[in-house]
This record gives sequence, C-alpha cells and structure tokens, in this order.
Amino acid sequence: MSLRQISDALLHWAPLRNVAGGCLRALAVGIVFYFVVYLLERASGGTTQQYRSRGFLQDVAYWFYYRSGLNQLLFMAAFFSFLGSRLAFLQLRIVGSLHPIVRGILWILLADFCSYWVHRLQHASRFVWAFHATHHAQEQLNFATTVRFHPVDHFISDTLKFVPQMTLGASPMSWLPLYLVMEFVLNTQHSRIKWRFGVLSRVFVTPWFHSFHHSTDPRHYNKNFGGLLSIWDHMFGTAVDAPEQPSEYGLEDVKMPTLVSTFVVPFRLLRQFNDQASSNSSNARNAIVIPRSAGEPPRG
Repeated sequence: MSLRQISDALLHWAPLRNVAGGCLRALAVGIVFYFVVYLLERASGGTTQQYRSRGFLQDVAYWFYYRSGLNQLLFMAAFFSFLGSRLAFLQLRIVGSLHPIVRGILWILLADFCSYWVHRLQHASRFVWAFHATHHAQEQLNFATTVRFHPVDHFISDTLKFVPQMTLGASPMSWLPLYLVMEFVLNTQHSRIKWRFGVLSRVFVTPWFHSFHHSTDPRHYNKNFGGLLSIWDHMFGTAVDAPEQPSEYGLEDVKMPTLVSTFVVPFRLLRQFNDQASSNSSNARNAIVIPRSAGEPPRG
C-alpha cells in the first residue's frame, strides 16, 4: 500500500474524523470559556497572568487531547465496551423509573458522592497519587486545568466510577440546560474568579472553595475534595476556608516544567516510592522512623 493510499484511508477513517471534529468543538468551546472566564476574573479582581504562562499552554494541550476524543479513542472506548458487556448484569438503572427531574438530582448526588471518594483515594494511594500529581503540579491555575490529568490517572478514575454509574443508569447530561450548568461549574473551578458566591459555596464547588485544594500551605492539605458539590467536604470534615485565597499553588517538591515532564515524572515518582517502600521495610526491622519523602501524597 502506497503512502498516499494510507493517508487517504486515514482521512476516511471514521474515528479519526470524529477526533478532527472534536478538535474543532474543543477550539470553539475553549474560546468561549476563555473570554467568559477572563471577563469574570477581571470583574472579580482576580489575576489573569496565568494565561501568559507555560503552564497554561500545557493545559491547553490537555484540553484538546481530552475534548477532541483522542484519549477516548486510544484508551477508553475498547476497554469500557469490553467491561460493559461483561458487567451488563449491573445495569440496574436504580433511578431509571423516577421522574426525570428527581432522576437527574439523584444521579448527580450519587455520582458526585462516588467522585468525592475516588478523589480522596487519588491522594491517599501512593500509586494513584504519582499520576494525580500531574494535575496538582500546575502552579498557574486556569480554567483549562480542569482537564489536566495524566492518562493513567484519568483511566483509573473513570474505571472506579464506571460501575456505580452503570448501576444508576443513563446520565441526565443529555438535558441541555443541565449540561450547560455543569460545564460552567466544572470549567470555572480552577479559574481565578475571586467571588466567594456566598451560600452557594456551601453546596457547589466554587473557584474560591477549590483553590484551597491546590494550595501549597500545609494547613490546606487534603481538603476540599468535592467535584461538583461541596456538601461532602462539609459532611465528612474535609472542608477548609480562609479570609484570603492561597498565595501559591502547585507542589513544592515536584516540578513539571514541560509538557513531556507531565507524562514522565509520575513514572519516576512511582520508582521513587518503590525505593522508599523498600527502604522503609528494611529500616522497620531496625526500628528506624523514616520521614515523608519528596513527592509523596501530602499529609494532614
């Protein structure tokens, strides 16, 4: 087969055409969010210098990677199709017979409850944290940081959420008004909008609320895990607030200055954790206490 024939075949390959269309949609949505969030950040007195940083360009790359459907094509579609067929007996649709509004509310509550505990696991497990560190290494939070996830982290998270969501039934996100509200809430969480949103922050995860989750201040470690709703943090004692937002974000002992490093560094962390575990095992026999090593999940 000639090179031209290969290129023609690729151009007419439906999945690749879908990704191309996804890139155009990602561009359109990204432009809209950029201007809307930028104006809200300026109106609220928030900084906009993050858009001139290298970190923002990294997040833009992740934005296109996930929103174009490329990650779905490469890693997720075949696996979840296989998994879904094997676990078809779990399609209980436990909220499927309810009124659409009640079904939507219950689906969001239960799905977000699962997301809260998956997020806590991402911080508690050394293995999962190594990959979740890619998300937390961003020092210039911006609206696109919401999709800055290592593919392994994304895969683990989606896999853990798959079964609970399967038992709930079809997602209510096909209802356009609800979808748009969810998109706005989720895609502004990492923005620098400085408004506190009053009582709404007791229910929803606002940019102010979520900013503490990315803080380098030890007092904020392992706090504000909520994905869409902040009620779980208030319920389980992981909520934190302060009169002022954190002054610094990111990880003090893990740096990912390039796009390539956001993929590579997590594997180095895994090796480091493995070496540390071996050292701890050896020293435990000699009753030596080993302090937290660089790159480990923050404690507190």
